[in-house]
Amino acid sequence: MIRRLLAAIGLDRQWLTLIAVGAAAAFLYVQWSRVTGQRDRALQWAEVTCAAAGTTYAASVETVDGKRVKYAAGQRCKAKVVDLAAFRTDSDSTTAATLAAAMRERDARTQSDAAHARAAAEAARAATQRMKAADAKAAPTDRVDGDWFAALNDLAGLRAPPAGR
Repeated sequence: MIRRLLAAIGLDRQWLTLIAVGAAAAFLYVQWSRVTGQRDRALQWAEVTCAAAGTTYAASVETVDGKRVKYAAGQRCKAKVVDLAAFRTDSDSTTAATLAAAMRERDARTQSDAAHARAAAEAARAATQRMKAADAKAAPTDRVDGDWFAALNDLAGLRAPPAGR
């Protein structure tokens, strides 16, 4: 049986060789199509990225300071993208530093405001105590004196008159 199979293959060897070569060519064509597709997508991505960065991907020759300078494909784009990344990093760190300074300033103002509020509350409590004492002093005689008016002014938040008036 194997001899018959080998004999049949021997007769059709040219056709089998042609089919094998065709299969190999089809495989290579598919691989080549995938590679060129990947290359085309990478080039498109590079061109879009470079356009967004404000430059081109293509190679060019330019005159800089009177000298002709050749730029390879992607060279100017890479430099521009690196500059933009550095700018973003710098602006992020500057923004963070500015926000930290603003937070420190706000915290200092909050602490100052809290200290002033505590002092005002203490002053109001002390003024209330002085007014109660002045009322208690005036209650038996139903007469008020300068101390009572001073306590009333203090409770209302008014300054005492200058001495000697």
